[in-house]
Amino acid sequence: MSRVVAMKRLYDRPPTDLPGTTSGPADPADQARPDKVRSVRIRVKSMAILPNPEFTAHAVAVHPPTPESPHGYHRLIGGSVEPGETHRAAIAREIREELGAELTDEHLLGVVESIFTIRGAPGHEIVFLYAGRLTPPIPPQGTTLTEDDGAQHPVVWRSLNDADEQLPLYPADAARFVHRLPRTDQDRQAEREATVAAYDLDAEAYASGTGAIPEDLLAELDRFAGLVGTGGSVLEIGSGPGRDAALLEARGLAVDRTDITPAFVDRMRAAGHNARVLDPLRDDLGGPYDGAWCDAVLLHLSRPEMAIVLHKLHQAIRPGGHLYAGVKEGDGDGWTRHGNVAGARHFTYWTEPALREVLTAAGWRVDEVHRAPGRRLQETWLNVFCSR
Repeated sequence: MSRVVAMKRLYDRPPTDLPGTTSGPADPADQARPDKVRSVRIRVKSMAILPNPEFTAHAVAVHPPTPESPHGYHRLIGGSVEPGETHRAAIAREIREELGAELTDEHLLGVVESIFTIRGAPGHEIVFLYAGRLTPPIPPQGTTLTEDDGAQHPVVWRSLNDADEQLPLYPADAARFVHRLPRTDQDRQAEREATVAAYDLDAEAYASGTGAIPEDLLAELDRFAGLVGTGGSVLEIGSGPGRDAALLEARGLAVDRTDITPAFVDRMRAAGHNARVLDPLRDDLGGPYDGAWCDAVLLHLSRPEMAIVLHKLHQAIRPGGHLYAGVKEGDGDGWTRHGNVAGARHFTYWTEPALREVLTAAGWRVDEVHRAPGRRLQETWLNVFCSR
């Protein structure tokens, strides 16, 4: 056995095979302190989220039950970074060895730290997390992954919308990257069309799942209505089923209901409301209005598109008017299938400094930006009040 292989087998044990004690002698100071956990070797790994061609699921290995996961668990494909090897080279090698495939279109998503207990033993890993495609693609069923020590694990396709998955995913922190996985095989126009189509196909399910407004958002809506004032005119971008519009109208505001999704507009019209299909990027917004309500909609715009739409909104609002918008906090962009819509939708994530900058550049005065917890995932919303 070569030295490299021997070292790999030492450092690349899967989580179910983590030793109960560390390699090498224990620190005497640790043994003398019963309140301190014995030191655990930190492993450096490289793993990948590998979506199928349909972009509905990603490949994972199925591992057997443990006391902590009595039904087993799913693990991303990948393994340890060997001495002298880069993490990018490691993930390519691991996929080649374990699946007999090449990794293409690979890009680093981020780094996650995983501290866990498996079979009663502590573990600590730093994981470089990649996304990419398998060439050739593995079949939908029947693929088996073989570890260095000969252990075999079935490879299955775990849904990108894994809210109903029974088995946990390892590393656990990788889930937030799965939920907003970037897609590199579509241009921007295709992203826009796919997002609109997803809402169009599931308009009824979306309406059913969002009928009740969260209390924190209702407080935002009440504040916005007070700022605009009774009798004020409001342009709503992304009215959806019309829930927020109805609440604004009940508070004495005149709402111009709009949405880029035809099914939502048809639904509002069927309920007796005036509504129009509006693409805020390409269509005339109308106006002037006293305010614009844009909750959970501008996040579907790319960064350049956001700058354009915010400028158009500034032109459509009277001096002294108000803007409310809610976007998801984070970096980059990606796709998600979570929520009340089955199809994948594209999102752009914003940090507070970047959001303030793009709003100010469009002519808005940023009055307040505050954070609110997500209603489904472990995510944070940035809610912003602006004035002209």
